[in-house]
Amino acid sequence: MKKMRILKNEWPSFVKNFNRQNQFRRASLTLGEDVVVGEPGLPLVGLAYDPEERRVDIYLGGTDTENLAHLSHGVEVPRALYLITDEEASNPVVGVQIQGPPGTSMAYVMFEDEMLENVRCHWIANVAYTLFEIRGGKVHGHDQKDWYEAERLIKETIIPFLV
Repeated sequence: MKKMRILKNEWPSFVKNFNRQNQFRRASLTLGEDVVVGEPGLPLVGLAYDPEERRVDIYLGGTDTENLAHLSHGVEVPRALYLITDEEASNPVVGVQIQGPPGTSMAYVMFEDEMLENVRCHWIANVAYTLFEIRGGKVHGHDQKDWYEAERLIKETIIPFLV
């Protein structure tokens, strides 16, 4: 594996491109040696960089229909971003590393090697099931409606990470 440091003036464009290329990939998140989101991982919604707040946030997909973009971790005053690649992998981008201030743990977002469409469909199915449960889990026959509503909610959630 290879790490490439991203220059700070390139962070805004890097984050947008990274999100476009990796959204929906199943990701695990570790802080130093501590696993925050382990196997099998959650779909990447995106990274968010706010230069004024001096913060990088990592959002992974959840099933809470009020907040599908689950804030998994925020790095205050980030010092460095690294793209982690492996030229021998089917997708050479295998993750990203975010270095915070001295004394804080390194944040790693590492991807599983899985088809994006499988992860996306699995996330939609989980959200659709949550919608079914919200109705009390008793009224059947709305599975198509739940699926389309889950797709709409997810699309609405991911768009801000692409602009």
